[in-house]
Amino acid sequence: MTFIRYKTFGKQEYAYQIKAYWDSKAQKPKQKTVYLGVVVDKSKNIFEKRLSIQKQEKLILDFGDSYFIKEFLEKVKFTKLIEEVFEDKKDFLLSLINYRLCYPSAMRFSKVWFDGNYAKICYPNIDLYSQRISDFLKLLGDESLQRRFFQKYIPKYAESNEGIIIDATSLPNQIHMPLTQWGLSGEEIDKQIRFLLVVDKKNSMPLFFRYFAGNIVDVSTLKNTIKELQKFGIKENYVYMDAGFFSEDNILELYEQEVNFLTRLPSMRTIYKELINSEIKNIENYENAVSYGKRALFIKQKKINLFGKDAFAYIVLDPERKGRETKNFLLQNIKNKENSIEELKYEMSKRGIMILVSSFNLKNEDVVPAYYVRQTAEKLFGFSKDDLSLLPLRVHNEESLRGFLFMQFLTLIAFVHIKNKLGKDHNVEEILLKLRNLKCKVYDDEIIICEPNRQQKEILEKLDILMPKKLGI
Repeated sequence: MTFIRYKTFGKQEYAYQIKAYWDSKAQKPKQKTVYLGVVVDKSKNIFEKRLSIQKQEKLILDFGDSYFIKEFLEKVKFTKLIEEVFEDKKDFLLSLINYRLCYPSAMRFSKVWFDGNYAKICYPNIDLYSQRISDFLKLLGDESLQRRFFQKYIPKYAESNEGIIIDATSLPNQIHMPLTQWGLSGEEIDKQIRFLLVVDKKNSMPLFFRYFAGNIVDVSTLKNTIKELQKFGIKENYVYMDAGFFSEDNILELYEQEVNFLTRLPSMRTIYKELINSEIKNIENYENAVSYGKRALFIKQKKINLFGKDAFAYIVLDPERKGRETKNFLLQNIKNKENSIEELKYEMSKRGIMILVSSFNLKNEDVVPAYYVRQTAEKLFGFSKDDLSLLPLRVHNEESLRGFLFMQFLTLIAFVHIKNKLGKDHNVEEILLKLRNLKCKVYDDEIIICEPNRQQKEILEKLDILMPKKLGI
């Protein structure tokens, strides 16, 4: 099938012939694009290929990365959402999102990047000097602006009632403000801020974020998080969360709100010890065996009373992990004279064990996959910290921090959109680096795009982005 696609860039409209065909080698449909020229008469299919050899070149810019981001965000309608919420500030925000995706470094370097990138053509009236950025981050920190965004964003991106994931991470920093407090970061005590993320289970999109002082434990934040989500229209029936949110108050609140949950049971709980003592002796039976990927596990289910409510406990034993942990435990404790034999026996019996609890009944083979859905939030924390350089925090007051975290959240949305489209064949950093090498030459009234190489063509085809040969200014 062959058809003509029209694209308007600047003041010019361009025509491209699109031919759809089946690639027998790749076993998937593909498209071949042929540039027809500037539209002279659309009704009569009259086009003109204009040469620009005689024009005086003004500069050469990085092109492919920022052009792709602009086109892709328009295609998934994220740009439209930004326009609706941020109105005349949209270009400034989009330019910063573009920068954080293409070159996630300190904000003070954004002007240098901007001057050498096609983004300066996309957003011609933007001034990315440090003071302007600082002022803009303070504007983004406005609570009413953020609420307006979530009121429009959440109904569009909360796809289903399959559940949400709630998790939190530490943001260590040395900023002098009330939010920065000493708290537990992994196994260390550090000055930090806590950053909480809510993720849609079905599409892995970040839905909402909160931040709080570093000395506030995760367990005390769940109630307010659920209440805020309800204000924005999220009334999910399932919550997947880590052990850090487990408490009697939180569990009873979830029952009261009729929200089902799955979480890990903290090992210091009395019921944890009771389940170890009563259920672990005969767990390694064939009828308890399940497979999870390339791992073989033993899972035993037991109905329990959880703070006066009916619940289900799942005792999960990983035999490989048990072997490693038991060996290390014995090497460290064979000569232990400080603890009683009973205490040492109990501690050894916990090796390789994880206990999950839920308000609803799950099949044994579904328990571990359901719990590890929670890793989606951990991956997004990883993207934020590693791919988008969330750390170190380079702001000096709470007002700017609110705006910076909001901007990072918006950038994460764009990042996840791209990653979901790419699948497992490529990562976002890889394709943006490859596309950055596609340059353009800028003239007084037109931009000439250099020829894309084979890799760039494959990326653009996979993401369904049409690459022009010329653009009007």
